Amino acid sequence: MSSDRPRRIWITGASNGLGHALAEALLEQGCKVALSVRNRDDAHPLETDYPGRVLVLAGDLHQLPQARRACATLTEQWQAIDGLIVNAGTCDYLPLPITQTLLQDVVRSNLAAASHCLDGALPLLDKGRAPQVVGILSAYSALQLGEPGQPRRPANSIASLFEDARPLLVAHGIDLTIVAPQTPAQAMNTPTAIPDEWDASSAASAILQRLGERPQQLTLQALAVNELWPLPK
Repeated sequence: MSSDRPRRIWITGASNGLGHALAEALLEQGCKVALSVRNRDDAHPLETDYPGRVLVLAGDLHQLPQARRACATLTEQWQAIDGLIVNAGTCDYLPLPITQTLLQDVVRSNLAAASHCLDGALPLLDKGRAPQVVGILSAYSALQLGEPGQPRRPANSIASLFEDARPLLVAHGIDLTIVAPQTPAQAMNTPTAIPDEWDASSAASAILQRLGERPQQLTLQALAVNELWPLPK
């Protein structure tokens, strides 16, 4: 496999905000990028600016048939991918007020979408070059589904879903990096990225600068949670 072939990256949650910024940065680096967006029109600017290097996958990935259709399109068009970035509900779009019901819906939909994408992408990553999975969580999507007193497990926690998938990914030669906000339980030596002020572009740049090191965990810190998740407009 030629080493000068553009890397092929699938990014979910690419309609706007961080996912869109990640896609634009990767395209500027010469990658080919598959954009999972809610509406096809969301990808039109990048399609126009980077002709021939954008593959649009419109649909709702938390719905299994649509996730399977996205994977089938990737298989037909590219046959393999080198990276999967699951941009799990960074919540740039959350309406106010933010209620408990809304948060549970965020967790539930992103948990289902991440599960579907991990399952569907594995055969494509198997055929990729130096494959890598990146799971990007927010203070919202990282919450636990249901009663908080219950043990965390893949069925109720997207962080647990990714960690549970790690041994299988490693067995297939696929690296996994989880990007998440700081928590008290995290070790002090967890790699961090602490700029003066976050926006979608600076967060995307900080993430991509560190992915080449393939850390298992990457923490994005801010002085206050509302300065990072959701990202300011």
